[in-house]
This record gives sequence, structure tokens and C-alpha cells, in this order.
Amino acid sequence: MSAPTATATHGESFLSGRDTAPAYWAFGVLWVILVDSQQTGGKFSVMEQWMPAGDGPPAHVHPIDEWFEVLEGTIVFDVDGREITAGAGDSVWIPRGTVHTFAVRTAAHVLNGYTPGGFEQVIKGLGTPAPRRELPPPDLGFDPRSAARLMDNFWSASADTAWARSWTQ
Repeated sequence: MSAPTATATHGESFLSGRDTAPAYWAFGVLWVILVDSQQTGGKFSVMEQWMPAGDGPPAHVHPIDEWFEVLEGTIVFDVDGREITAGAGDSVWIPRGTVHTFAVRTAAHVLNGYTPGGFEQVIKGLGTPAPRRELPPPDLGFDPRSAARLMDNFWSASADTAWARSWTQ
């Protein structure tokens, strides 16, 4: 019997690991795509992230559900106006259509999942392939146009984007 692989397509079992999964540097974060939506027939995707203290996106909304499992560090979430402080061992569920943001208080390591899957395609499209499993170098730069594209597409939009208001609950 052959071992399951990370390149499986929908309907096949697969094995994925942080050392062999595709990794990207984007927005000062290391993203490792553990489960790609192509592997699950679009049902879900999972990324592992390492984020520096002080990191965090502006208020935004998704048309998909999102969850975080904090493995290390402390993150303060604002989920629809409710503050949630999450540390190692805590999970945070953010239903689709919920305006949210977060601030990384101490360097954090998380699992980040989406259902249905697909958000990982944004990271693949905007990120730089990471040759090493570490935070991106400071001189990688921050491209405001890429940040704007991250917050203005089918998978994610700034909380004040008029066309995405129909996603909010």
C-alpha cells in the first residue's frame, strides 16, 4: 500500500507536514499551507502561521468561516466589537460575515483554517515563496498595492468596502 501524499486531489487521502508544505512570506508573516482547498474539494483549507509581535490586519470581513488555534503567543481579537484575548491552547471561531481584526501582542504561532477553503490562494498569489521556515527578512518590504489586493477580493475585504457589506451579518 502506498503512503498518502500532499499532492492528493479531492477524494484522496493525503499527508501534509510543515517541513514539506509550500511556504510563503507575506505581510511580515510566514505562512505554511498545510491543507490546500484543492486537496479537500474546496471544503476547507488550513495554514500554519508565525507572526511577529505588533502584527495584525485592519478590520475586515470574509464570506467564509475562519478559525484560529493559538499554539504560542497572545493575540487580542476584536470580533464584531467584542474583545477576545487568546493565548496558547485557545481557539477562536469567526463566522462568515463577521467584521474582525486582531493584534499580535507577543510573537504568535497559530493554525488558521477556512471553510470553505480558498483563502490560501490569496497568499499564494501575493506572497513570496519562502526559502526558509522563518519570518521574512525586514528588507522584503511592504507593498501597499498587495495589501490593498488582499483586502479587496472575493476572499477578504476591508470592513468599510461598500460591495462587501452584503457579507456582514
